[in-house]
Amino acid sequence: MSNILQIAFTTEGNTDKRFLGNIIEKTFESLLYESDTEIEIHSPVHVTENSETFNKKIQAIAITYNYFHVICVHCDSDSRSNRAVLNHKINPAFQIVNDTDNACKNLVAVIPIQMTEAWMLVDIDLFLEEINTDKSCNELNLPCNASQIENIANPKARIEDALREAQINIARRRHKLKIADLYTPISKKLSIHQLEQLPSFRNFKENVRHSLLKLNYLH
Repeated sequence: MSNILQIAFTTEGNTDKRFLGNIIEKTFESLLYESDTEIEIHSPVHVTENSETFNKKIQAIAITYNYFHVICVHCDSDSRSNRAVLNHKINPAFQIVNDTDNACKNLVAVIPIQMTEAWMLVDIDLFLEEINTDKSCNELNLPCNASQIENIANPKARIEDALREAQINIARRRHKLKIADLYTPISKKLSIHQLEQLPSFRNFKENVRHSLLKLNYLH
């Protein structure tokens, strides 16, 4: 009989939810290949709670959904470093949960550098294929290699500009792709290998590893 793994996750916005659910599931799956026991992963469930502060929101989620094995908590860094988010949001919230009775204390931070949309650009060939363009990354002012991605202050705006440029000759009456159309298909096709080029993703994957060690699903 296999063990099960139930994962909850909370995000800053709805578009983050559509992208990160698939990425979270793939990341756990990739690490559980190392396990010597059979683990059945349930698809991650998006959860949220209405609270006036971030700390209270995470505490409420950890109590309400304490039957999950792991809860992933997403925050964009909105800068080139995750330091401020860790010091002022993630670490204080996680400490409160750790001091709370009847709460899930196996929490995993998901902190894309700048914002979630940066992770969408890590496989630029996949991105160009999804938007169905013959234009190059240079022509669309997109990063051509992963080392450039986390230096972009607003990757969401960069993607929106690229979409406008890629579709500039499409007739007005025809449907044009919007960024909202890309979150789900790109997240389904992105490989862990590609994502591992980004330091912020490697940090997330290491956090996932620690959560599985806590469960004794890895040794």
